[in-house]
This record gives sequence, structure tokens and C-alpha cells, in this order.
Amino acid sequence: MKNACIAVRGRAEPFSEDFERPLNALLEGGYCADKTFLLAEGEEHEFAQTVIECKNFFDNVIVAAREQVLPKLRARVAELLGVGGGAELVSGTKRFFCIPFGEGGERAVRGEVLPTLRERDAAPLSRSFLRAVGAPAERLAAAVRAAEGVGGVICSVSERHGEQRLVLSYASDIAKSAADEALRAAAEALDEFTYAIDDTPLAQRVFELLKLRGTKLSVAESFTGGGVAKRLIAIPGASEVLFESVVAYDNGSKMKRLGVSAETLAAQGAVSDETAYEMAAGLFATGGCSAVLSTTGIAGPASDNTNKPVGLCYIAVGSREAVYVYKYLFKGSREEITERAVNQALFLLYRQIK
Repeated sequence: MKNACIAVRGRAEPFSEDFERPLNALLEGGYCADKTFLLAEGEEHEFAQTVIECKNFFDNVIVAAREQVLPKLRARVAELLGVGGGAELVSGTKRFFCIPFGEGGERAVRGEVLPTLRERDAAPLSRSFLRAVGAPAERLAAAVRAAEGVGGVICSVSERHGEQRLVLSYASDIAKSAADEALRAAAEALDEFTYAIDDTPLAQRVFELLKLRGTKLSVAESFTGGGVAKRLIAIPGASEVLFESVVAYDNGSKMKRLGVSAETLAAQGAVSDETAYEMAAGLFATGGCSAVLSTTGIAGPASDNTNKPVGLCYIAVGSREAVYVYKYLFKGSREEITERAVNQALFLLYRQIK
């Protein structure tokens, strides 16, 4: 079977996760779009020509668009096919699915499109996975090229708050050695940004490593507000690896609970590498942990009174032997900056204990 996707977007609409979610769901279900057509809203003649082309050359076609314009497009597809309306439009052996972008489209792919495809084709694609954090765009592009350099492999990338997931899809008749070579090539291209060559989420991988090493972790968070600890606590058995979590939001808490000096706060400020270091080091005072992590930063929407930019943050990770501090400047909304910092903190912890 051959599959296509017609994506109809507003002229000024940026590419986003909402655009990618239905196609990623299709790929995760073991199928891919052999060709994707990107059309602008209002191009009625071009849309009609594309629908007819897809009817002639493809077996299954997904038409994805904004909720507001989808009814009109569905009616037009039905008219061109000469069939009645509905979520699934059937003309002979050809099937068209009209779905929205975003979460609704993802649900439609999982609940309607994939079951239909499996009825018609019992041999979906096989998949391998690769997980990374913070890889630059050029490194991601290199990883995709490396994977797809192995014939018959399709590589897709999704990203959320700096955590990146690569899905390598290939026909089941491709030799396992070729599939393994594609995965190896992609992992080599990403190198130090990789944390898993399977589909394990970041927090789960950190939990597994902490447990394997017999390491007890203490966390001190300021601007991430307990986000790091929350990720770990969501995993069953987290009490085996997490000793304590402190949300030291106020400077008074940083001083009284973690031992950050008043001199450091006065001279360097709460958002500084010195404060991040002292927050992490202060966790060792309780004696119950063998690894520490701390975060301090400015999530916005406005900066503090020090003229430091929104998105600036310091993350400290380490052991009793050494504590290392890393500086970052993240972009985005308050939520995006915070979640990005949580992912980066967990990744730094992974690198510290692996």
C-alpha cells in the first residue's frame, strides 16, 4: 500500500508540534506517508488537483487541517470522489481520512486510521528508537541523514522541551544488520547528546541508573519549583533512589536550609554559578545522599532586578568528590523555559552517574 498526506495550513502558520503529531502517530503505528503535500488554505484549485492525484496514485490519504476549515475540505473531498461525507471517505479501494492537526488528529490516527490500515495490510513497518537531549538542529539533521543513508530506512524526529525522540522505521524484510547499522549511525551522529538507544523516557532512564548504581539523590530547586523531583516521583519505586527534594524558592530558604552564604547572594545574586554550587553542596549536610542536583534561574516573564536575561539558569550536579555547574540560556515562555531546564537537569544527572 502507498500512503499520502495532504496538509493544508494557513499561509503564515508556523510549523509546530501540532502539525507533526498526526504524522508521528502514523509512523509510531508502523506506517509512513510515502509523500506529503503542503498546501495553503484558500488554494482551492491546487487542493482539487492534489486530491485527484492522490486518488490515482495512493491507496490511503490523510487530509489534515485546522478544525475550522476541516468540514469544508471534507465536503470538497467527498464531492471530488463522488461519495457521501464522513470521517473516512471511500472510493473503490481508495480511502481518504479527514483529520485535524494536534491532539485531535493524533487520536484520529490511532483510533480510525491505523485500525483500517492494519485490516488492509498486516505487515506494518518495524521500528527502532533513539533518545537524546539538547542536540542542535544540525546534529539532528546529520543523524537523520546517517540513518536514512541505509536503504529502506525512514527516520522521523519529534522534540518536546529539548528532549528529542528519533523513530527509525523500515520494512520487516530489511535485514536486521541493516536496521542495526542505521541505528548505530544515528547514535554516532548524536554522540554525547544520546541517552538511550531504545524508547525509554529520560526520567525512567535516570531512575534505572540511580537504582543500578545504588545512588541516593537529593535535589534542591529554585525556579524549576520541584519539577525535577516530580518527574522522578512519578515513577513507581522512586523512594529507592530519592532521599529528599527541597524547593528553596526564597533566598532565606537558600541560606537557612542549604547554607548558601549571604555574601554569595549579595555579591553574585540568587541566579549565579556560585549559588547553584552552594545549593548543591548544602544538600550533603544531611548525610543521606551520594548525588546532588540543584537549579536556579529566571523563568520569566520578567527578569529580576539584576538585569540578567529571562531564560538564564544554572544547574549543578555532582557527588561528594566534585560538583559541576552548567550555565544555560533557554528561550520561550515561562513554562517552556522551566520544562527545558528540568529536562536538561535530568540529562546532566544521567551523564554524571552513567
